[in-house]
Amino acid sequence: MKKFLTILPVMAAMLLVGGAAWAQDGATYSFDVGNLGSGFAMGLAVLGGGIGQGMAARGMYESVSRNPQAAGALNAPFYVGLAFIESICLFALVVAFGIAG
Repeated sequence: MKKFLTILPVMAAMLLVGGAAWAQDGATYSFDVGNLGSGFAMGLAVLGGGIGQGMAARGMYESVSRNPQAAGALNAPFYVGLAFIESICLFALVVAFGIAG
């Protein structure tokens, strides 16, 4: 954590001073918050999807360990649930591309 806190100001300075590189060629540079926001939104969606899939897998494996004969009946709903969770992540990717332009 201490290493991250020492690197964070350097990363922020590099992000904010990036306009000087564009000004060298006479080009215009505007800091687009949409790209930063879309990356942040995508990261949150993937984080939530990963946590959701992990919790779904944990619940399925706990129920199968308590009742092994129900494993066949739990497979189809489990995979459908995983597909729904993954579709939310893919929808977030589409929205992130829409925000980024």
